Amino acid sequence: MEANPGEDWAPQQPRRRRVRRAHHEITSWEHCFNDNCNEHRWEKVDAGYYPHQVGEKGELSKNDRREHKKRRAVRRRLGGEGSEKTIPDVEALEGKISDLRSQLDRAAQIIVAKDNDLERLDKEKEKLQEACNRCKQRMRQIGGMLWKEGV
Repeated sequence: MEANPGEDWAPQQPRRRRVRRAHHEITSWEHCFNDNCNEHRWEKVDAGYYPHQVGEKGELSKNDRREHKKRRAVRRRLGGEGSEKTIPDVEALEGKISDLRSQLDRAAQIIVAKDNDLERLDKEKEKLQEACNRCKQRMRQIGGMLWKEGV
């Protein structure tokens, strides 16, 4: 009986690594002290402050304060439950929709005006190119006449 090299060899099982849990699974937004954390940003904006380790409530950035006001205007919590359920503020939404419609109307008017300006400029460009071509032709004629006379 011949021995085959590696016949008794059994590969070792790879060591299992502990799976690292995600930051948002470990830490709640109230204990996340990174103001730039994208995982907890909206919870902080909805609460209206950034938590700090010292126990103070840090102010939101200018953009986040604006977002906080918008989100608070569009959503409101159910009466004192403190739950995450929200109901839409219909009046605020209708106001935003009418604002968006007026912005769209203004944008359409601007686009039409700019389109008319472009058409006018294209016509002027064609006229200028024709005038330039006539000038080139006339200069060639004058150059030819001067060459014939030997000047």
